[in-house]
Amino acid sequence: MSILFEPLQIGPYHLSNRVIMAPLSRYRASLDGVPPSYAIDYYSQRASAGLIITESTAVNDWGSGMKAPGIFRDDQMAVWQTVTNAVHAKGGRIFLQFWHGGRVAHASLMPEGRDVAGPSAIPMSGKLMTPEGMQTATPPRAFSLEEIAELRSDYAQAALNAKTAGFDGVEIQAANGYVIDQFLQDASNQRTDDYGGSAENRTRFLMEVLEDAIAIWGADRVGVRLSPAGAFNDAGDSDTLGTFSVVIDKLNALGLAYLHLIHEMPGAPATPEQVAINDALCKRWTGMLLSNGGFDADSGAKHIEAGKAAAIVYGRPFIANPDLVDRFRTGAELNAVDQATIYGGDQRGYSDYPFLNAEVPSEKND
Repeated sequence: MSILFEPLQIGPYHLSNRVIMAPLSRYRASLDGVPPSYAIDYYSQRASAGLIITESTAVNDWGSGMKAPGIFRDDQMAVWQTVTNAVHAKGGRIFLQFWHGGRVAHASLMPEGRDVAGPSAIPMSGKLMTPEGMQTATPPRAFSLEEIAELRSDYAQAALNAKTAGFDGVEIQAANGYVIDQFLQDASNQRTDDYGGSAENRTRFLMEVLEDAIAIWGADRVGVRLSPAGAFNDAGDSDTLGTFSVVIDKLNALGLAYLHLIHEMPGAPATPEQVAINDALCKRWTGMLLSNGGFDADSGAKHIEAGKAAAIVYGRPFIANPDLVDRFRTGAELNAVDQATIYGGDQRGYSDYPFLNAEVPSEKND
């Protein structure tokens, strides 16, 4: 497993290892999107990761889920600044992941004057967390062109805000059936204007968001997350390989920091067809590749050794193991995840998992 602990250069950053912390939604923020003060402990405890990618963080107040953090207000930015300071004090690197739910939303979560909308008026069948418990997503109406322009502007402002808050870079969430993925795939995008129809048109919004982020950060500090073969949040396309081949070709031309590709979701092993699609797209990608989904230490190392990725992105193992890198390095047993505290709650099951040395995490950052 030694290859997991070899250094890696991503953009301008020299990472100490290839064990990357995935963006993990934990729903601990306040209802107005302010991360909790103990997020300082949570992220800084995991600073030994080669790179931390934050939980999905809303770019405005009309596309976020319940208790998801945001990056569009000063009080949100102030807490994020304390998080980045704490991670940097321990020698870590941290990218902020931008997010908007699009049709993955409920009317009860919308601010006054807003309703649920997406690329097209196509409802999602799944449920999501609301103040009244799990409820079926509200059927959306289609974005107007003016709203798409507004949303693009919100992403650009979020990129500026992330820089102010001290992040090392940003990741564009274009996966898992959220708003950018909704634009990309024809199961959720049946527009007939410049943002719909051909795969070329359906990539337009992603490329606009990237154009703005690159203008602010530089391409080598911007990553993109994709889930080409995933079906989460009713994602899907009539020609997945064809659509995402267009996406990959466009991304190849940008010189991005990395592509973060999801191979499978927890509890949903990839089918042979999904594996074939992912393998074909990985071969098409010419830049830095981070692979996510279903890996342990051994399979992750073998994946890198086979030349299939430069680093592995680990999700749930990082929830229960703040010192995951050390545990992988020594072959130590991993803490089990407390399923009841993954989403929502307080410090319990968030910043209180034990370290190998039996350190008890403090309430305050050291």
